[in-house]
Amino acid sequence: MHAPTWVVWWLAGATLSAVLFDLALRTSAVALVGIVALGLVALRSPERAAVGGGAIVLSGAAFVYFIRQAVERCAELDRLSRPNGGCTVYGVEDQLIAMGLYLLVGFGLTAYAALRSRAVALRPSSSPPRA
Repeated sequence: MHAPTWVVWWLAGATLSAVLFDLALRTSAVALVGIVALGLVALRSPERAAVGGGAIVLSGAAFVYFIRQAVERCAELDRLSRPNGGCTVYGVEDQLIAMGLYLLVGFGLTAYAALRSRAVALRPSSSPPRA
């Protein structure tokens, strides 16, 4: 079974995004170069929407995970440090709304890549011979 072209490019975008995310967490010096490289790959690939969709979905899901992890750590610190102090996280709802919209763009690009690839596959590749 052969995977559609858009799926391969989506996975490439997601993989590049994961590598970039890992590098950005380790050192910020490489982050700018990585973002430029990901942008160039997305612009030069035949399946731009799939690359962008993969990168956006993976990075958006990672950001949601990190927001959730921060809220849980803060709640744990709050439980352990009562009554001496605490931890409060502000703007979580706003961040989650922004990440939700970001993920919607990623899912939209993914759907566009899938539907576009299907439409191209259904289109006749050559016109029938004339008599």
